[in-house]
Amino acid sequence: MFQDYDQIEQQIAEHQAKIEELQEQMAKAERKKQGVIAFDKALVNLAAEYEMEEEEFFPARGEMIVDWLVGQLNNNDAPDYVRSLKARVARHLKREGEAPRRATRKAASSKPAEPKLETGHYRNPYTNATIEKKKRNPKQLNQWVAEHGLETVQSWKI
Repeated sequence: MFQDYDQIEQQIAEHQAKIEELQEQMAKAERKKQGVIAFDKALVNLAAEYEMEEEEFFPARGEMIVDWLVGQLNNNDAPDYVRSLKARVARHLKREGEAPRRATRKAASSKPAEPKLETGHYRNPYTNATIEKKKRNPKQLNQWVAEHGLETVQSWKI
């Protein structure tokens, strides 16, 4: 019975130590947050003092920021804003008609393209089976092309 009491006291002491450690971490994080706010205010004051726009400071640090961001791109634990920026760049490239680098590598390494057949319905005159081709060739249509040839199957279009 007294052993349980000692164990509980020991657990309380461990938890209190953990709480103190977390409070120290929270105090450090708060200090950093205050530093960021002070830095931002100092930047605004410097810009005003030297009659500059805030945006004129960015190019001076831009190269360092880009290097840091590039280093974060493959980091699984990257902050949310890095993942958001990555998604925005991907959407922008897609909108501009450019493929992201990964997609171009994937396309180059894919298997050879299937024979080109127009979308529509094809009827095999030997079996009277009908197949509809929408985007890609169905397996059965590919088998027909392998058996009878592309030109022959093209002539089966209804």
